Amino acid sequence: MTSPRKPAKSRQDVLDLAARHVAAVIEGIDLADALDFVDRAGGTRAFRQLEAHLADNPDSLVSGSSDAPIPVQRLAELLSEASHSTVVVPRCLRCGKPKQLRHIVPGGRACESCYLHFRHRAQCSRCGRDRPVRGKDEQQRPLCATCCRGRKVENCGACGRLLRVAARRDDGAALCPNCYHAPESRCHSCERTAPTYAHTDEGPICKGCYQRPKRRCGACGDVRGIDCRADAGEPDICGRCRARRKRACLICGTLYPANPLARQPVCLPCRDAGHILEPDLAEPADRTRRRAHETIHDALRHKLSDLLTHPDHGIADQLAPLIGVFDTVPRPANVMNWLQKRGSGPRLLRELALRAHTEPITHELLDGYPQGYALHRARDLLVHAGILPERTELLDRIDVWLDNLLREQPEHHAKLLRPFTSWQALRRARNRARHRPITRNAATYVRSQVTIALDFLTWLDAHGKTLDTATQADLDRWLDTGTQTNYFLSTFIDWAKKRGLCDLTVPSRPGTEPDTFLGEDDRWSTLRRCLHNASLPLDIRAAGILVLLFGRTTTSFAHLTVTDLERIDAETYLRLGDFTALLPPAAAAIFHALADATTGRETFHRAEPHARYLFPGRSPGRPAASHILARKLRAHGISTLSSRNSARAAWAREIPGPIAADLLGIDINTATRWAQRTRRDWTDYLATRAADQTRAIQ
Repeated sequence: MTSPRKPAKSRQDVLDLAARHVAAVIEGIDLADALDFVDRAGGTRAFRQLEAHLADNPDSLVSGSSDAPIPVQRLAELLSEASHSTVVVPRCLRCGKPKQLRHIVPGGRACESCYLHFRHRAQCSRCGRDRPVRGKDEQQRPLCATCCRGRKVENCGACGRLLRVAARRDDGAALCPNCYHAPESRCHSCERTAPTYAHTDEGPICKGCYQRPKRRCGACGDVRGIDCRADAGEPDICGRCRARRKRACLICGTLYPANPLARQPVCLPCRDAGHILEPDLAEPADRTRRRAHETIHDALRHKLSDLLTHPDHGIADQLAPLIGVFDTVPRPANVMNWLQKRGSGPRLLRELALRAHTEPITHELLDGYPQGYALHRARDLLVHAGILPERTELLDRIDVWLDNLLREQPEHHAKLLRPFTSWQALRRARNRARHRPITRNAATYVRSQVTIALDFLTWLDAHGKTLDTATQADLDRWLDTGTQTNYFLSTFIDWAKKRGLCDLTVPSRPGTEPDTFLGEDDRWSTLRRCLHNASLPLDIRAAGILVLLFGRTTTSFAHLTVTDLERIDAETYLRLGDFTALLPPAAAAIFHALADATTGRETFHRAEPHARYLFPGRSPGRPAASHILARKLRAHGISTLSSRNSARAAWAREIPGPIAADLLGIDINTATRWAQRTRRDWTDYLATRAADQTRAIQ
């Protein structure tokens, strides 16, 4: 005899049970509100699954576990949006982000992008790694995505490193992505010589001028720029619909990027067929589109005004000069893109605009924010606008960096490193700043002295020693276990020894001879390319001349301004520190063209035209960083180290050491060592020069 069947619970009974589960877990929510949230999340079919999961897993709304079904995920999102702080939206098992988790994987659920990590995993037959299967070879063996695309790994024919093959030279040698450079051509839109991004009917076009093709979007139906081209199963998708959450069409059930305001989503093919369950929803207007007869500078002014305007007090008087600075930018489209991004830079300007009505904007105020690129760029912008006074920024950042570094260190370490940094490392750097520009390398050297001293003190703690009880054997052992950079500890040890804190001595660092040189034929060939190849950018040609011809470091010429270029009669001279070099006619033409084009390459115009940098940087009022210049030179096949060494060796063979020191911008002792390496005897030259001077006096 079979037992009688239990009557099925009605929909309202199941919703009431689920609401009780929610009210028992979430604080501050009554039963009526819980019932409303459950009804909206459960829909018409999933309410039973929702109640069953909440009954079996009471903490699913506060644990953030990824094994929650989709109705529970929707319920957690609704509760979180309603400011219930105890609710944790379920997160992806792999990436940990609160996304839509549709895919069940071992151990929980995964988002769409991470699902490939779990699906069809096997050992790749080519590289041997355990990765998701993306294809098969001729023998039907599994291949990962990298091997399926045929990305082989070989030794690069240019740099010699074992990397992915991006292209091959005419002789068949492989080129890695760092050494391969896309072919350049003249863009038909901006008429600049740049890497070709696409070929159009009008001609080649660069990446900056390329615009996405406009077609009808397969989700919203508007004619817009297409982000995802149609394939076998998906239509063309515009950039707006690409970022939208996919929802099921109520007519055919197909998942498509739906309008977020649609309560009854219907896909485009069903709408075209006449199935419309609600009036067409108007897409939100593009707020970045300019009004008729409005220039890009007008749009930039309106955007910046909206960003800086307080809802009750308007724009603060302190920040008013920013409007005038942005009115004269030579490339307003780039600045507009930066303001439209939801990054930390525009957010910081917005927060400063709100605070500017109640407190002054100072360097100390900015020091309280997390230090990063966005803050440094905003500070440079405020200095350029005259809102903040100028300061030795690269060195003044070190105080904030030191506070963050020593915050979690023992107190006895901080008592040593703070006075050492302030009265030794920073003091010497500021004294140098009186005679030469402060570079990024100078600030990095100060930081390295502090971090190396901290490493040594930490090592002493681990071995039960302190600075005053450490022996010379302990110091030698620490030096032997590290790299050559450990010898930078000598500054800290000398400072501590003068104050009676230790009796240690760091031996002289073993000297090394330069071993990276460029052949003379290759050097002159590269120099001729810089002088006569018009397809190279002007700044690359000028920087290449300074490295290949004058053996200069990128640090020594990054701060050159247009006033350092002088024309006397028919000759052109370039002031390189304390030395003035005569430029050959071909090089002089390049530098004059670079000086004329400087205004268009600056992000912000400088108030003093004579103070414009020949190599302007991205930050307002600052030159290009030396490591950025070196990177751009390497990208165009010019190795700075080998080229500089070859140029210095060539000059050391031709001229005496004192003259070479001025020309090359190096110390007299360094120039003497270069002369010794080249084995050139200048005794006869000096004797002849002295005799000429004696005859001239007589």
